[in-house]
Formats: sequence, C-alpha cells, structure tokens
Amino acid sequence: MSDLFTLHHVSLYVRDLDASAAFYADVLGLQEIPNKVGKSHIRWFIIDGFRTFHLIGGDPEQERSRPFSTHVALATRDFEAALARLEQHGVTYVSLARQPQDITIRPDGVRQIYFQDPDGHWIEINDANADP
Repeated sequence: MSDLFTLHHVSLYVRDLDASAAFYADVLGLQEIPNKVGKSHIRWFIIDGFRTFHLIGGDPEQERSRPFSTHVALATRDFEAALARLEQHGVTYVSLARQPQDITIRPDGVRQIYFQDPDGHWIEINDANADP
C-alpha cells in the first residue's frame, strides 16, 4: 500500500452540464459545492467530505464510445437504498453480465450494479466496505 497518494477527484467531460449536474445531484444525491477554480463550464460535487466529481461541460461529441470496463465505482453502506433511489428516478441498472435490473455478487460477497449517466459514463455502485 502506498501512503504517497490518495484519490482526490474524478473529472468527466459532458455535453450538457446542467443535465449532468441534475443527474449527479438528484439521482445520486451528491451535494454541489463551490467550484474553487471559478470556471463556469465546470461544476463540482462532493462525495465523502473530501473527494469530488468535476463535471466539465463542452463535449462536442454526440456519441462517444464508453466502454463498460471504464467506469467509476462508488461504495455504499446502504445498497438497497441506492437501488431504490435509482429505480425511483427510472435509472436502469445492469449486472456485470449486463442483465437489466440484476445484481452481480462477487466471489467475496460484494454486491455490485452498473448504470450510465446522461453522457454514457458507466458508474458502478457496490457495497464493498472493507479493504479492496
């Protein structure tokens, strides 16, 4: 284990900044925080009191390849509440086998699902609460 680094933020390039910001705020429940660089085409959302998502508007591509294997994973202590929140907002999630509204259970017992944001970025939610 390296104590030299810790994850600070994830930046995602998006087409419609307002639509993406609404998704991360409303669907995922992330809190928007002040943008410390003061650029109007970037919006920041806090995850755990320290780490942030930066949504950067201006992606000119209508369709961009978003491989399933390239994703951001978020852990939750309340997996059922996270699923209910997605369902409440009409978000279709899939298992690792890409079965709609299905959950993957890893060999170590961790449950995980995948879904896409408005720009097609893949997001994983899991209930991993121990060491990776």
